Amino acid sequence: MKTASQKHHATTSTSVVPVDAPLSPQWAFVVQFRAVPGRPAYAAGRIEHLVSGRTAHFQSLEELTSYLTEELRSIRNA
Repeated sequence: MKTASQKHHATTSTSVVPVDAPLSPQWAFVVQFRAVPGRPAYAAGRIEHLVSGRTAHFQSLEELTSYLTEELRSIRNA
């Protein structure tokens, strides 16, 4: 049974992946953020792809986005 928020999400989502689709570990990441004095909150940290174990450190949200983009492309093309 879906909760009210899941039902709402399913009707308002613009995602290509169906809401009821199983979550694959291929797409699972752990993101750890750390505060850096004088920088925007959560602009630096570490990311790990759970299946491959590949990790990267990032110093900006742009670096995080870039890593995710490249990692997801490599997963899709594998």
